[in-house]
Amino acid sequence: MKVLFSAIGSTDPISNCADGGVLHICRVYRPDKVYLYLSKEMCQYHDKDDRYRRAVHLLGKELGHTFEVEAIRDESMERVQVFDAFINSFERLVGEIQRKDQPEEFLLNVSSGTPAMKCSLQIISMLWKNVQAIQVSTPAKSSNKMHENKDTYQLEEQWECNLDREEGFENRCSVSDAKYLLDRIRKENIHKHLLAYDYEAAKLMAETLYQAPSEEFWGCLEIAIARNRLDLRFVNGNRKKYGIDRWFPIVQEREMKEFEYLLAMQAKLWKKQYIDFIRDVTPVFYSLSERVLKRYCDLSFQDIGTQAREGAWCLSLEKLKEKGIRPNVNWGDFTHLSSYVVLMIMEQVCEDENILELMRGIRTVEREVRNLAAHEIVGVTEEWVEKKTGFRPGKVMDMLFELAGCAGIQMAKKDREAYHRMNEQLWEML
Repeated sequence: MKVLFSAIGSTDPISNCADGGVLHICRVYRPDKVYLYLSKEMCQYHDKDDRYRRAVHLLGKELGHTFEVEAIRDESMERVQVFDAFINSFERLVGEIQRKDQPEEFLLNVSSGTPAMKCSLQIISMLWKNVQAIQVSTPAKSSNKMHENKDTYQLEEQWECNLDREEGFENRCSVSDAKYLLDRIRKENIHKHLLAYDYEAAKLMAETLYQAPSEEFWGCLEIAIARNRLDLRFVNGNRKKYGIDRWFPIVQEREMKEFEYLLAMQAKLWKKQYIDFIRDVTPVFYSLSERVLKRYCDLSFQDIGTQAREGAWCLSLEKLKEKGIRPNVNWGDFTHLSSYVVLMIMEQVCEDENILELMRGIRTVEREVRNLAAHEIVGVTEEWVEKKTGFRPGKVMDMLFELAGCAGIQMAKKDREAYHRMNEQLWEML
């Protein structure tokens, strides 16, 4: 079955000696069933002389084709220029028709009715599967200069003067391909995903585009996804291919690992994923603590501990004594080195009060909220973090970047905006 759904407009059924939109689609496509949507005004003309259905039946008689015509009356519809008045109503009607008739071909007339009606049907054609929008151009290929008087309309006279009845008539129908408009809408959604640092969602949306993005965009988006996952092996294996080294201000192996970890944490902060953000504090604090210990106290983990087979560092009481460091009463051999232990050691041997104060602040976050968030079901908000620690999450992020600088990672303040620059260039590529 082939079905046509059409609103009725001022040029239907015949105007300016030519088919109106609905009649011309019927002439060209010959649907089996035609649904005519009538607003309050069009119901009045329909009740006057049944001109819309009669015109379709006259065409069917001339073509030797049977049209089943059903009028859908909506006498409550008076605000015919308001888009919101139609989109939900038309979606409901189209859905009901699909369920009832299960047409193999479903046509929507996007040339009849008010602009709000046409726009609504065009959007439905873009978003629904197995629905095709048909546009009918005017005979003059411009807007209609005149409209017949609807109150004195004589269908039979209009039918006789209809030039589209002549042999060799011009087919003025065309499929209204709104793919580029839909692509534009989807690209805006991709942009929003980029701004939200949701690169996986951006990829899923990009895969629905009719006009495929460039190879450069796909490659760089995959790098952005890998970056956010901290898959730096993939990043470093591909970034030179696309000439995007400028995305990565730090490329030395360990410094890059720590810096990119901080950037990924910052993205979580921007997305207000506070629980994940807080959980991420310990690994980077531990890694940076090792570097700070070496830089400020000239002590390496090798100097104060031994490395277990699995790679974890454990304290060596003997080595601590050799360095003149007093072990805590709770320390013993095989005590795992942690940022807390590093801080306790630095309290004895470091003379720089600024770095100690910075580490104490981060340790407070780790002690008061990180461990709680990692092991219990809690709701983490900015206010909760501040109440527990005295620091808002944004301040915690600043402290971690400051510690990274103290650890010897050379970075400028603008380098913290690396994700923003990456997002801007991905958008430009799209």
